[in-house]
Order: sequence, then structure tokens, then C-alpha cells
Amino acid sequence: MRAALKLALLPLRTAPWAIVAIVLMIGFGGVLSVIGRHPHHEIVLIFAGIGFWFLWMLAGMALKGIARKEMLLLPDFPRALAQAAGAWALLFWLLPCVIVAARYGLRPAWMALGASAVGAAWAVLSTSGSRSGLWIWALIVAARFVPQSLWVVLEPALTSTWLPLAGLLLAALLLRLTWQRLFPAGDPPLPESPLAAPDPMRRGVGAGAGAPRGKLVQALNGWSELAGGVRLKRLAAHYHAAPSLVRERALLRALLLPHEQPRGWLVRWLLFGAFLTLYALSVGRDATLAVVCGYATFFAMTGLNTVGAGMPRLQPSLVELYFTLAPQTRADFKARLVDSFLGVLPGAILSAFVYTLLATVLIDRAQWLQVLTTTAILAPPLALGTLALYLNLPTGAIARMLVVLVTIVGQMGAYWTGYALLGHFGPLWGGAPTLVLTWGFAIGAWTAARRHWIDSSLSFDPPRAKAGT
Repeated sequence: MRAALKLALLPLRTAPWAIVAIVLMIGFGGVLSVIGRHPHHEIVLIFAGIGFWFLWMLAGMALKGIARKEMLLLPDFPRALAQAAGAWALLFWLLPCVIVAARYGLRPAWMALGASAVGAAWAVLSTSGSRSGLWIWALIVAARFVPQSLWVVLEPALTSTWLPLAGLLLAALLLRLTWQRLFPAGDPPLPESPLAAPDPMRRGVGAGAGAPRGKLVQALNGWSELAGGVRLKRLAAHYHAAPSLVRERALLRALLLPHEQPRGWLVRWLLFGAFLTLYALSVGRDATLAVVCGYATFFAMTGLNTVGAGMPRLQPSLVELYFTLAPQTRADFKARLVDSFLGVLPGAILSAFVYTLLATVLIDRAQWLQVLTTTAILAPPLALGTLALYLNLPTGAIARMLVVLVTIVGQMGAYWTGYALLGHFGPLWGGAPTLVLTWGFAIGAWTAARRHWIDSSLSFDPPRAKAGT
């Protein structure tokens, strides 16, 4: 019983700030329904649905954190996990449906039972790293193109009392897929580079062991890695033929950042572009171009987080590199490393152009010039400033999460502000102040982050494992 209680409380202990935000979100919907003149049932359901969605996502992330095949060999672990899952289902699935039944009646509660089961199972599946959850997004996109005549034919099925039963069966299927994903049969795949750029088909940044991917993604990554290996050999031959500081930096970038080359960029554009296209089609014409371009800019900058997140795991591999370079001082070695990290900037900047222009084509082609101008002004300083913020990530999980959240909000907020300024004041009076402010912040942040990183202690030890892992 004690083990089941610890497992049930694990999502609440690992992300307390997220739990507070979820409770506030659900409570905000309840407050709006109370202070309004008329009951705002839709607002309550929307806020409650989003809150419980994120709550089950936290449960999925906690489950993924402890998902090891050897854990099934522990005494009573499956039973404790089943008890913890039952407690969560009772509190965050059945109890809300009982409240709906008391407030709105049995039929809405029966519908909520099936819908919430699918939502909870989908949230858990989405955090497991499986691509199966994307099929539901595909169904949402396809639903926007269904003719009205077909909706008339499907209306009896959509309003049938048997529909929640189909939702329960679908939820059971999604949970089975999640279990197979978290506890797969067979040997795990080989690890990948700690500084590999993320893709939307893999959950997490710089994951320790490469997550299983589909054959298409594996083929694309193999195609990219093949080009990276050829490029590394070519730069190594050039350096040994005529050593120079410029060729040494190029060789270091190819060694530490194997995916930062044209093929790696194309793979990233294809994967993230498909994800962005899916999002744009799902929201349709209701989306605001500036908002989607802000999201696109965030997608373009995700690869910069690999530097701060992947360096602790790369530390043991730096011993051989240290003796190969034979630097005069420790600061000289770290200066060479930190300067090589600038190799991630071209890919991030080009990705910002690709994603924002793709969003423009999908939503409003008439605004392409304003989007192109905004991206040209903001993408380079945003990339440099983001790299500076990610270079010295704090060791604490909560502090690191806050830095990442502030950085993401800053990226999208800067783009939205710049887009509005250029649209209102024009490229000269709106773009010039934006250019000065963003470059001033980026250069100052990079200079300070570079100096702090060089002055920090140099360690070749692997990162400490968390307790219980």
C-alpha cells in the first residue's frame, strides 16, 4: 500500500508548480461560472477539460520516468502500479463524471465518461513518445473537411447512447499501446549524440537512450548521419593537411554537432514542418498569422536547448578531446568549446524562415512580406539570445523548467511584439527599435553567458543519477 501511495503521488511531487497551475486553471473556470450573471457551463467544461488533460499528461510523464523493463521484476510492482492507476482513475476520471451527473444529469455524465476516458488515455499516450497519438490530431484535421451532408448521416451515431462505450474501448486500446511503448519487448536501441537536435517524433531533448522511431524517421536520420560522417572526415583531412584555428573550429562543430548540416536541417524541416502543417490545418482560418508564426519561431529554436541539456552527458567524452587539443589552460579549452556551439545558429535561423513562411502559405499569403521582414529582424538575435540562456541551465529541475518557460514565452512574445510594431509603424520606425533592442539584449546575454561558462569548473564526470533511477 505504501508503494502504491508513492506511485500515486509521484506526478504531484515531480511537478508541483504544474499542479498549482492546473488547479488554478480549473478553479478559474469555476469562478467565472459563479460570478457571471448566467451559468457559463461551456467555460467550466473547457477549463476543466484542459486542466485534467494536463494532469493526465503529468501522470504519463511520471510513468515514463520510471518505465524500465526490469521494474516489472520487482516484487509487487505491477500490483502497486495498478492500485495507483486505480486511485487516479477514481479521483480524476470517475469523480468528475459523478459531479457532472449530479449537476447536469445522467446522459451528460455518460457522455463525459467516454470522452474523458479517451482524453486521459490520449494524454498518457502522447507523453510516452508514441506517434500513435498524432492520429487523433489527423482525425481532427480530417473532420474540418467532412461535408455537411456526411455530418447529417453521422448525427445518429454521434448522439447514440452507445458512443461512450466505443470511447471506453478506444481508451483501452490507447492504454495498451502506451504499455507496449513504455515496456517494449526486445533490446533497447543504441544511444545517440547528446547534442542531437530534437524532432517532434521523439519526446524529450537529448534523451539518454534513443527512443524507438518509425522506419521513415530512422531512414531520414540515417541519411542525415551519413552526410555528417562524410563531412567530419572531410574536415578532419583538411585540418590535418593544414592546421589552422578556423579549420579547428569547423572540425569541432562537425564533431559536437553532427546534425547541424544541410541534410540534418532538411530532416528537421520535414518533421517539424509536418507538425506545423497539422497544427495550422487543425485550427483552420480561425488562427491568427502572428500567433502561428510565434509558435513556428519557438519550433525553430528548440534545437538550441540541446547544448545546455546535452553537455552534462557529454562530459565523460571530453577527456579524449581535451588531450587531443592539448590546450594551454582550462579556460582555453572551454573557450574553444563554447565558440563551437555557435554552429547551431545557422540551422535555427534558417528554420525560422522556413517555418514562418510555411505558416504564411497555409494561413494568409498576402502577409508574406511582413512575416519575412519580421523574421529577418528577429530570428538572428533571438537565436543568439536563446543560446545564451540555455548555455548555463541551472541544475535544479524547477529552476531549469522556469528558465525554459521564460525563454519560450520570451521568444513568442518578442515575435508577436515585433510583428505588431512592423505592422503599425512600418519597417523603418517599427523595425529599427526592435533591431537595436533585440541585438543589444542578445549580444549582452551571450557575452555574459560565454564568460560564465568559461569561468565555471570543468568536469569530466557523468551527470549524477536521480534518486530512485
